[in-house]
Amino acid sequence: MPHPAIPKCSRETIQPPKPKRPPLPIRQPPPRPDRHTDRVAWNDWFETELSLRYDPYPYDFIALEECADALPWESRTMTWRNLTIAQRTKELMRAEGVLIAMALENITYGSFEADWKALSMEKKREFALEGLYRGSCNCPGDNLRHSCPELRIEGLIGDGEYNMINLLKRIMAHDPTGNRRVKSLFLYEHPAVTHEFRHSPEAPDGLKACIYTQILLRNFCIVETLLALIEASTGYPWSQRYVTKPHANQPHDEERQAHVAKSREWSKKHPINKSTHGTHCQEQQAKYSCIQCHTITDRDKLKLCARCQLAYYCGSECQKKDWAEHKKVCGKQDFDVRRAPLPEAPSEFIGCPSAVDGYIRTPALWRQIWYLSKSDSQYKVYHFDIGPGRSRSIHIPHPPGAQNVFLVARRRAMASGSIPAIHMMFTIATYEADPSTGMMWAGLSVELIRQQFEREYQIEITEKTMRSAEPFAWPTEEELREEMEFYRRRVENVG
Repeated sequence: MPHPAIPKCSRETIQPPKPKRPPLPIRQPPPRPDRHTDRVAWNDWFETELSLRYDPYPYDFIALEECADALPWESRTMTWRNLTIAQRTKELMRAEGVLIAMALENITYGSFEADWKALSMEKKREFALEGLYRGSCNCPGDNLRHSCPELRIEGLIGDGEYNMINLLKRIMAHDPTGNRRVKSLFLYEHPAVTHEFRHSPEAPDGLKACIYTQILLRNFCIVETLLALIEASTGYPWSQRYVTKPHANQPHDEERQAHVAKSREWSKKHPINKSTHGTHCQEQQAKYSCIQCHTITDRDKLKLCARCQLAYYCGSECQKKDWAEHKKVCGKQDFDVRRAPLPEAPSEFIGCPSAVDGYIRTPALWRQIWYLSKSDSQYKVYHFDIGPGRSRSIHIPHPPGAQNVFLVARRRAMASGSIPAIHMMFTIATYEADPSTGMMWAGLSVELIRQQFEREYQIEITEKTMRSAEPFAWPTEEELREEMEFYRRRVENVG
């Protein structure tokens, strides 16, 4: 029998107590370098912050819901937050559509993946840094990168789960249409971020909306960076996209101002869990715009929605067009992610034909359609790429009457990929080429035009294939009248 003074051994008594992990040290991050004057130091600053934030496991994030009384989510009304979410969702879906189209064109229909793998690590780092810089300038602020553990140079150029190619393939699989639009919003996920932004179903709606806004902005940063990385590595010149401001600031009352002051005081005591401090550069300041047509103009020229006093419009016409979407959030005081905006239709020019059943347009052809839908292209009949991010638009003055035939052939080709129609477009477009050099006006050449048609329609254009193809059926009088009417409407639309 055991000695009565000695208790029986149990699992509880022999198991050593679990040591408590020491709390993370309170620290203030050093000032962030200027990205415009020292990109390397700016990136190193973020790399350090992301490592300190996401490398420890298990992650020591304070649940946002536990400190909800000190967060600034009550500094805005729910209508303002709902309107912000709706607008940022629209902008993000547009950016995702462009990214998917460019990724498909370069990876699925091109050799981008093989070309990227063939680069040296030094060259990859150079492109990754350029992409991070461009992407941060095209976001609503480079501050967003602090919640993006995916956006570290070694991760983007490495062989891990979150490298650039894998991130691109994830979003390509979401909607492989390639028409520069997406059918639904795509959100990148990361276990550390999911843990950081966790909340219970009972959390206040304002807090849920605040967290969801941060998730949208984080994805905005990833999408813009990936897009900029493709552009940088394929030689595209950089042009900054302005951040638009399609709604007014919510006036702050005394209660909201007190809440903001309280949240700032709390943030000083918890710097490891707060957003990194940062400001927009001067050229990145948001431009006021109509929430419907996105026209950038002075704030004094825009009108506010009479009901919510937040949404900006050019006038009543734009407001009527947007009401089906705006009424989902106008005056609403609760948060519901199902109020996401409807997907936008692809940009198409007047007279653009619908694709016949079974015909799948390439991303390059969708890009051509997008070019032709722009207001400065209504007098033109086609665009040809003359360099990365640069194109030359043409019209067909010679021979007489050829432009109408070209337009009919274009319509048939875009509708069904008709090979005789493509051959006719090629014949007309190269009519004025110098027989000895193959060069044309405006920097175009026969070979450049050939490559463009082959890329858009995924066919081979040679003398042999043109001789063996079926003959082109000459346009009917009805087809010619229709194209002349479409052209007249396009010209009037510009006026």
